[in-house]
Amino acid sequence: MKKTVGIMLVVLCALGIATLAFADIALSVNAVADSGTTLGTHAMLRCTGYNYNSAGDPWTQCTNLGATTTMSFGTLTHSLKNTAGQTTGDAGCFYGDYFFIIYLFPDCWGGKGYDLKQTTSSFSTEIRNAVVRTPVYSKDDKYSGAAAQGDLTTAEKALNPQLGVGYLARDSAEGNNRILKAKRARIVRAEYGIPPFPGTGQTRPTGWAAIEKTTLAGTYSGSVTITLTEWQ
Repeated sequence: MKKTVGIMLVVLCALGIATLAFADIALSVNAVADSGTTLGTHAMLRCTGYNYNSAGDPWTQCTNLGATTTMSFGTLTHSLKNTAGQTTGDAGCFYGDYFFIIYLFPDCWGGKGYDLKQTTSSFSTEIRNAVVRTPVYSKDDKYSGAAAQGDLTTAEKALNPQLGVGYLARDSAEGNNRILKAKRARIVRAEYGIPPFPGTGQTRPTGWAAIEKTTLAGTYSGSVTITLTEWQ
């Protein structure tokens, strides 16, 4: 039986005067258990980009927002900052101080697996090339009181070359839209952010474009949909 459950994110971005911008992402979750695959309630963390250590534990570095349905980037900035939050220069574009980690908890049993993808998207022209989505798998993620989930198998890694690679959040092309495909329950993260121009050693997805400081004031919007489809 093929079953799909969905997560829809609505993106709102308001640009004001040349030093201010505001962005919200509202998240709604719908998961119905009618066969062997389900998508549990998500958990959302808000992280400060300039002092985040990707090798550390997000739960000790970030603010746990629980199952909230809104990601608020607050006021976008064009000031570059060091790990202490001190301004060190001008980014030359608008970007978000914060990024968000959405923890997703797919489950499966009875020999069934799941394919978790972002399947549709729509963005205002002004922001459609700036919002980045990165699927992340960590062997250290775990349920409370349980052991760490461990590495993916060789076969699972072959199914998921997209892990750790940034894509435009608007990108729903086959091969660029997968978050995780597996035959067993694995915790996975979908990370969303509005980054500045890349620094030394950093990359941005093909087609990425910054939100220019000359962008006209206004409110811009968009949406993406994440779906979990059962497979055998």
